[in-house]
Amino acid sequence: MTTAMTTLSGHDELVPLGEGPVATVLAGVDPEGSAGFALKAYPGPIDRRTRGELDTELRKLRELRASANVLVADGVEELPDGRAALRMELCAQSLPELVSSFGPLTIPDALALGGALANALAVAHAAGLVHGGVTPGNVLFRPSGEPVLADFGLTLRRAFPGDVTAGVGFLAPETVRDGTRDERTDLYGLGAVLYFALSGSSPHEGRPGEQVDERLLRALSSEVPPLERGDLPPGLAQLVSALLAKNPDARPLDAATVAARIGGMIGPAQAQPVFDDFGGAVPANPAPQPQPYPEPQPYAPARPPVPPPPLPRGELLVQYGPQDRPKGKPRAGLIVAAVGALSVLAVAVVVLLLNQPAKLDVPETPPRAEGTTPAAPSAPPVRIELHDPVDKGDYVELSWRSSEPLDFAVVVAAEGQPNETIFVQRQTEYRLKIDPVLKYCFRVQGANSAGFYETQAKPIREATCTG
Repeated sequence: MTTAMTTLSGHDELVPLGEGPVATVLAGVDPEGSAGFALKAYPGPIDRRTRGELDTELRKLRELRASANVLVADGVEELPDGRAALRMELCAQSLPELVSSFGPLTIPDALALGGALANALAVAHAAGLVHGGVTPGNVLFRPSGEPVLADFGLTLRRAFPGDVTAGVGFLAPETVRDGTRDERTDLYGLGAVLYFALSGSSPHEGRPGEQVDERLLRALSSEVPPLERGDLPPGLAQLVSALLAKNPDARPLDAATVAARIGGMIGPAQAQPVFDDFGGAVPANPAPQPQPYPEPQPYAPARPPVPPPPLPRGELLVQYGPQDRPKGKPRAGLIVAAVGALSVLAVAVVVLLLNQPAKLDVPETPPRAEGTTPAAPSAPPVRIELHDPVDKGDYVELSWRSSEPLDFAVVVAAEGQPNETIFVQRQTEYRLKIDPVLKYCFRVQGANSAGFYETQAKPIREATCTG
């Protein structure tokens, strides 16, 4: 298998690391021939206003480097084809790659990781910066083992929105519903990262044969399964559960509070080697002992966020002894030389569910009887009935009823057009603008903590619908 090379003006050959839902990530070596770098290329140019906002965002982020584990782009470049790109430090691997190789993290490693990320968010939030897409793929490790939170900021997320389905298991419910991106969605993302680090799966893992739309609605409607580990310290499972609360108001007060709670779970610091991705454990450089974290505070009282004392920088994050064996492939070696072994540097996805193409193709959906599928054989059937659509020419009036309260989505199929899935929360009627001449089929999907349900598709203008 040959790895394709890309040559861009002003750069040596660039090796593709992979392609995310929004950007392409490349790796290269400086012309001097020593330091490696990553180049995150977006699908198009950015306008002057976006560039100004991005420069301001990056300037603020650079001021956090000394006090928070953040990976900040070193510069913004315009590629020969006009695309915008961010040039940044090349890290050794991501959290998903680490978990894929070695399984869920140990409790000390997970706490150290969670504390570092919570501190990074606390410092950023205090500076008025929101990450906007905290996912496991944005947690990267330097060769020293130090973690960094990458892909910070909202500017490029707004300029280049991606496909919501790429982040189904990790996005906060309000992000999926209406595109909200704020400090509380960052807390949800932190909870999702901790859940993944401790369990090896997302909070809403896909099920065999489950459609993307079904998983979306299930993630919006059902509670996250509890962590099942016998070695969890007191309070950790409850903290992760609180971070992943569907109601943003039920989450912890702020990231500083989370960092303080995690700090209270970390035992006395012990001298430990740092894991070196290039060859094994090496002695850690002497570092000052971390200052004690404040006592854990309750979630409820409101107060301005105050960043906790910073965690020691460059200390152990991931450590494995001789008794540990990788589950699968060995850890990556020298990055540029063996770049094909690296996973893609993840591109965070925060986008509106509204008006995004869905994977469901109504004409190809297997036929079902009128009504809906019960959540489980033993559960009473939940039925959604879609009333006949009312065609008003340039819009259609849809209404339906359900035997149980559900979160609903309307699936729209028009001839010659990609399907749309429109999340309508708990409404039972919806007015949708349509093309006056096209034929349409409509279906309503619903979900709750027990299962996923959908109606039979109904047409207007003599369209032929299946299912």
